[in-house]
Amino acid sequence: MTIVRPRAAVLATIGAIAIASGAYFDWLGNRSPQQVRLQELLTRPEVKDLTGQTLNYWTSMAAPLAVAGAIGILGALLLVRVLLWLSFLLGAATVGLWVVRIAFANGAGQFGVADLQPGAWIAAGGLLLVLIGAAALRRRAATDEEAGEYPTTQAYEAA
Repeated sequence: MTIVRPRAAVLATIGAIAIASGAYFDWLGNRSPQQVRLQELLTRPEVKDLTGQTLNYWTSMAAPLAVAGAIGILGALLLVRVLLWLSFLLGAATVGLWVVRIAFANGAGQFGVADLQPGAWIAAGGLLLVLIGAAALRRRAATDEEAGEYPTTQAYEAA
């Protein structure tokens, strides 16, 4: 019999909530993920492209972060590691594309870690928690005392 590690599920849940909530805070300057078009993350970087306002939430960078958070919460509540890994990969890809986009648009020398606002740190911390939770969610073998099992007759015969 095996026992699921509940602390790992709690960590993953907190991390998934952080990924989703990171989409609603500013990331760089006064720009939040709701103001960055998702299409801009996948196209050739130009400085002028990053200043446009996104009117539709589902075409903004906030949408994949919210979806990653929802998948992570579902995976943590159902104790499904595959969903947690999917949540981590979706969130990491979105954050990674954004970092590459900003670094190329501003030049590698002009982009500093000190320029990041709370939203980016919340999302990055959430990704780390989901990663730790997904890795630690594996099942472990239960001892006889934890499982409430008593030694069988085979154990008595061997002694």
